[in-house]
Amino acid sequence: MLNVISKLLLGLTSLGVVSMCFAATAVAAPYATDWIKGHNSRARLLVGGAPAPGGTLQRYVALELALEPGWKTYWRQPGSAGGIPPQLSWQGSSNLKTAILKFPAPIRMVDSSGVAIGYKKSIVFPIAIEANAPSRPIVVDLKVFFGVCREICIPAQAAFKVALNPNSFMQSPPQLIKALQRVPAVAGHTTKHSPVLKSVTRSNVGSGRRGLMFDVHFPGGTAGADLFAESGDLLPLAMTKMVAKPSPDTIRYKVVVDDDGQWRELGKTGLLLTIVSNAAASETRVPRP
Repeated sequence: MLNVISKLLLGLTSLGVVSMCFAATAVAAPYATDWIKGHNSRARLLVGGAPAPGGTLQRYVALELALEPGWKTYWRQPGSAGGIPPQLSWQGSSNLKTAILKFPAPIRMVDSSGVAIGYKKSIVFPIAIEANAPSRPIVVDLKVFFGVCREICIPAQAAFKVALNPNSFMQSPPQLIKALQRVPAVAGHTTKHSPVLKSVTRSNVGSGRRGLMFDVHFPGGTAGADLFAESGDLLPLAMTKMVAKPSPDTIRYKVVVDDDGQWRELGKTGLLLTIVSNAAASETRVPRP
């Protein structure tokens, strides 16, 4: 997969697609590169650490994008209007064991082209990294392929190469901490404001079409509430639709599954639901009823 992305990045460079690069040597925390200007956007890399379960320190690098007014970028599922979610290549990195991209809670954006799922203004994507040898420096050689969109989607690239010693992760930029707080919480890490799935049921939506209904409780209030549904193996489903509000803090959503093959596959993989609000966000896996 990394080879495919790298070849795609090289091909886009030859076509004149927006490209951004930054190189640096070992740095002290807290740390952020200078902004690199691209097409109606700027990009930089943040570095820091945050507490992890068991009293350990989780190391992070993070991609921060700042967008011009009216422009947007995408979540891992771009929505029915289509788009380009971030794709990462780590080829050239050293002493890097794992790198896991985390997506803060997205918003639904509707325009003449359809419905998009993603972010406006600015977004920080935390990336949890682990070293093969924790006491040695990590060389991060990161190439990112992403989309910035107004009426049409413009492919863009960002390239960063930084050498980071263990002390680089002892503090964190506030933007990284805020982004981590907006990553949907999973079971065992929720708060009193985290949205909670109360039930999922089958629904006949007519003409032989199948549907699913979800009742979601929002203890922190329904401002900014939304629900995004994927298969358990991260394949997109149709956009959900709010159909009722059984109580002031509970919303009922519906999703239609037209394809018989997709319905059967959901029976195997289950569903991954990302539930968001202004107060908090959560992520839950459930079987298809």
